[in-house]
Amino acid sequence: MNSIIDEINSYPFERLRNLIDAKQANGEINLSIGEPKHKANPGVLEEINKQKNLFSHYPPMAMIPELKSSYKSYLKNNFKLNNILDEEIFLVGGTREGTFSAIQTMVDRKKIKRKPYVCMPNPFYQIYGGATLFAGAKPFFLDCKEENSFQIDFDNIDHKIWQECQLLVLCSPSNPTGKVMSKDELCQVVELSKKYNFKILSDECYIDIYFQDKPFSLLQAADEVNSSFENIMVLHSLSKRSNLPGFRSGCATGDQKIISSFSKYRMFHGVSVPIPIQKASVLAWQDDSIVQKNRDMYKEKFNLAENILERDSLIPEGAFYLWLKVKDSESFTKKLYDKERVIVLPGKYLGSENKGINPAEQYLRIALVHNIELTSKALESIKKILNNE
Repeated sequence: MNSIIDEINSYPFERLRNLIDAKQANGEINLSIGEPKHKANPGVLEEINKQKNLFSHYPPMAMIPELKSSYKSYLKNNFKLNNILDEEIFLVGGTREGTFSAIQTMVDRKKIKRKPYVCMPNPFYQIYGGATLFAGAKPFFLDCKEENSFQIDFDNIDHKIWQECQLLVLCSPSNPTGKVMSKDELCQVVELSKKYNFKILSDECYIDIYFQDKPFSLLQAADEVNSSFENIMVLHSLSKRSNLPGFRSGCATGDQKIISSFSKYRMFHGVSVPIPIQKASVLAWQDDSIVQKNRDMYKEKFNLAENILERDSLIPEGAFYLWLKVKDSESFTKKLYDKERVIVLPGKYLGSENKGINPAEQYLRIALVHNIELTSKALESIKKILNNE
């Protein structure tokens, strides 16, 4: 057996099942998973049916030409990136698979004698940590603390950390905190990458879900600082933007050398996206109207949360998670399920203890993905438990 498997923490949803002993009861409202319940574009789904005969063909690992063209238009229209080369783009089966494969590709075990660092925010999407261990590297946690508005404090990171860092993983907007990295912060990390020669992987699967200023992409920062994508790679996905989590369709963009190695790795490991899904994805990347509808619906639900819970500043900068402070995230989650049959995720499961402290210990991640009626009902249940803390 691979001994690294024993080093990896149980996945958050496995820990959650063990905590609440869920029985799939009638009337249960699950707000623990970031699975959008808003309706997808019917035309996108109809396209799969039109192309269903293509399920009889093996899909190519590289994306079909019309999908590449559609995604390049998305980059141009949303981030003013007008000169993306075909060699700078590759297909992924969603950002989960893309993230795992990218970390395996971007870590070079031969460069230093001891395990290199992969630096990442804490709390974080747990795939980052597991993928790091499988790549033969060591996670180094950059705590995102309440007193720093859950942002990474890049100004106070010891230069010795950067010297041992091979890869910095970012997520903006953040899962789970909803924080968005500013243009200045992204340009700063690109400058740090140049100075210390580490690579950057940015998970931007939530970049189209925002409630203040439109988020800046790492691609834009790299283009501005370097006039190239040297040492960076960015992942985008249709799951959150287009309400298509079951498509497992996304794109990687970045340094040609990294993309070339990434494509080689995925020839041996990755699973390609079926051709009918790729055909339908062409339409999804072109449809910005549904994304605006999503933002409007999520904003309505966050406003509702502030009203029902009688708390200010619950609306995140991006993504669709309510990041709610409680006394004890595990205890609250269990009480909420036992008494109200509402499922949320303890923030503790998305953070790692660092210097004796887990920065997510007292938080819940609540995915506001259901319709307004179910969301309202769940929030009223959460309020009941809050009032009895």
